[in-house]
Amino acid sequence: MNSNLKNLIYAISSIVIILPAIFFTSDYIYFQEPLNKATIIPNFTLAPNEFQNVRDDKDSTCYTTLSMNLFCYKKPKIRDGDDRNHLSSFIVGDNGINGELHFDRVGLDGGIFTIKNMVLIDDDTALITFADKDYRIGNKDRTIYEIIDDFEFTVTVKKYDSFITHCGNNDGSAATIVQYLGVTTIDDIDYFLTWHTVITSEDGFTCKYPKLIQHSLNHNFKEL
Repeated sequence: MNSNLKNLIYAISSIVIILPAIFFTSDYIYFQEPLNKATIIPNFTLAPNEFQNVRDDKDSTCYTTLSMNLFCYKKPKIRDGDDRNHLSSFIVGDNGINGELHFDRVGLDGGIFTIKNMVLIDDDTALITFADKDYRIGNKDRTIYEIIDDFEFTVTVKKYDSFITHCGNNDGSAATIVQYLGVTTIDDIDYFLTWHTVITSEDGFTCKYPKLIQHSLNHNFKEL
C-alpha cells in the first residue's frame, strides 16, 4: 500500500471518529446545558396555604414522585353538557410548583401542545407521538411564538417522565414542561393524565425540534 493511500485512509478514519464527537459536543452545548441550568416555576400565582388546602380536600388525590416530591390535585368538576373526552383540573406540589392537569380520554386521537397521540401500553406506560401540529401561540392579530420545524416521532414514556413540549417565546427564555402521570378512571372512563407548568433557563433553550423534546426526555427534573 503506497503512502498516499495510507494517508487518505487515515484522514477518512479520523473524520469518521471526530465528526460524531463534534455533533455530540454541539448537542450538549445547545440542548443539555440549558436544561442543566433550568428552573421550574409555578404556572399560576400561589395562594396562601394553597398546597395544604388542596391536600385537605376529600376529593383530592395525592402522590409522591420518584424525586420524592409530594403533589396533590383536585378532582375535575364535571357539569352536564361538558365534553367528557377532555377534562382539566389544578395540581400543586409541596415545593410550591403548580400547574394545569389534563385528563384525555384513552383511545382518542390528540393531546396537548405538541403531543399528537397517546397509546396505552399498560397502566404506567404509554406510546406518545410528538409532532409540530403547526403549533402557534398568539391570537388572530399577533403571533408570540410558533414552531416552524416539521417533525414527528414516537417514544415510549413511563409514569413520572417529564419533557419539554415547546418554547414559549422566540428567545427560548421560557418553555412548557409536561409530566406524564399514567392513567386514572372517572365514572368508568379511562383518562391519560398529564400536567404542565413553566420552565425557564438563564442560557435560553434552543428551540429546535425534535431535539429539544428528545433531550428533555432524558433529563432528570428534580423539582417534579
